[in-house]
Amino acid sequence: MQEKTEYLSWLRKYLEETYKKPILENFLDLHMLDIEEGKAKLEYTVKDMQTNFYGFAHGGVLASICDIVMGVSCITLDKQVVTIDMNTSYIKNVPIENTLTAKGEVISDGKKIIQATGEIYHNKQLLVKAQASYFVKGNFYKNNM
Repeated sequence: MQEKTEYLSWLRKYLEETYKKPILENFLDLHMLDIEEGKAKLEYTVKDMQTNFYGFAHGGVLASICDIVMGVSCITLDKQVVTIDMNTSYIKNVPIENTLTAKGEVISDGKKIIQATGEIYHNKQLLVKAQASYFVKGNFYKNNM
């Protein structure tokens, strides 16, 4: 158990440093709220430049956030993964300046394929629900040390 706790502590620091680099997560301005084994939770505030012409959070942005939070839930299990497929259902839209919470959870932890679910909420209102499959390329820790 101590080894898993140490890995999650290392992973939190690794992600905090990575999110300072010029990558998609920085454009989205995601903030990690929590990670635990098989789960992740991120926060995001809808920015003007990330909306569609209706003034709501762009569906592509929301899909990206789901993919990211589900991917992070996979790497909490020390798996380096790439997305194979993803299904996203948009339930309700949200306008600019609202803060959203994204949750990811691994639902099937295979040796070669991992499946995860993702959800995005505004307060307690479910906005987006997603499910994805990820191909396991190797160990995350070993490949990022």
